Amino acid sequence: MVAREGMPVKARKNPTDEQLLRRMQHEPIAPHDPRARNDAYWALRHQGYPAALARRALRNTPPRFYREEVKLSGEYIDDIDPEDLLIVPKVNVEVQKLAVLVRPDLTEEIALNAPAWATEYTIWSEAISGFGVRVRPTGVRTYVVMFRIGGRGPQGKISLGKPGVLSFDLAKRMAREVRLEALSGTDPRPMHKSGELLRRAK
Repeated sequence: MVAREGMPVKARKNPTDEQLLRRMQHEPIAPHDPRARNDAYWALRHQGYPAALARRALRNTPPRFYREEVKLSGEYIDDIDPEDLLIVPKVNVEVQKLAVLVRPDLTEEIALNAPAWATEYTIWSEAISGFGVRVRPTGVRTYVVMFRIGGRGPQGKISLGKPGVLSFDLAKRMAREVRLEALSGTDPRPMHKSGELLRRAK
């Protein structure tokens, strides 16, 4: 115990590894941050790409940085007086480029052919927030949509149907109906169970 101004206070404990990891995930990335070299997500974020695209990066494959020489034509400065040039342009420039494997956006073909992994995963759509196809280790694929009633509170999930049985376009329309119903403050699950969701989307 440490006394300060007559008030006893507890000694501060060092943060745990989990706490440090959470802090790192929320801190802005610096130019020489090792995460940009080792993690595909942070490599894209460091390059200025939006989080929605960076989340599609395959993080089990490290990013690859390479240098490439870009050859520029000098013809565009032939008609300019050299005295008018503030900066002498370089004709051959070596630039650093980044190569990252990114999951493609969700399409019907991807939903039908998504491979099964050792653990369950979901391929999310960029066009419709919360809509995706869940792939189980058994190979079973299901269209799902996530929602929050009124835009707040606990997150709910509705399984819409299986690719091949339910068309991709119909699944997207159902997902939009679910999201709209939830945003209006109504639980969309009873509507789905009664078949009203399917009738609205058709």
